[in-house]
Amino acid sequence: MRIQKVINQNINKNQRLARGLEKFSEQGGENIANYINAAGKFAIAPLMIMFNPFSKESKKNKEWAAIKQPVEALVTIGAQVLSIGLLFKGIDKYAAKGKLNFKLVEDAKKDASKIPQAIIDATKDKLDKAGNPLDPIKVLEKNCLDIFKDRVGTILTIGLYVPILALSNRIFPIIADWLIKDNDND
Repeated sequence: MRIQKVINQNINKNQRLARGLEKFSEQGGENIANYINAAGKFAIAPLMIMFNPFSKESKKNKEWAAIKQPVEALVTIGAQVLSIGLLFKGIDKYAAKGKLNFKLVEDAKKDASKIPQAIIDATKDKLDKAGNPLDPIKVLEKNCLDIFKDRVGTILTIGLYVPILALSNRIFPIIADWLIKDNDND
């Protein structure tokens, strides 16, 4: 009985983890890349800098360099989430007004044989949240819109790289001076 309870708890944990990963993956490729990059800079990079056995730098220099990574991660993720969120909201409004059309979707509306087989298979015998059969055209349109947003988000992220780096380079010394008193990087 106890073993079954432990097994059920582990199954529930795995199901929650799987649902969480699925929701995370729905964020889109560029957002996921930004989150993973920021998490690495925030958590892993400072540890690698501080505990690098091959570095001959002083402890103060290591501290100074390690602080830069989380500061840059926070500035980067904050700016990217804000800018990409605003961009995606604008794209969604534009698409809702019917001002953003995709050739594949327009062709599929005219000729159902143009709908990719993967979309047809994914929507077959499936219901939406309201209990209605999934419309392959709407699923195709959403997929096209998601791909478009991801690609535009990538372009925006690349375009924001230098301004974000400049901003983090301005903020970093202020925070580092506040955190590390009497440092040898003056």
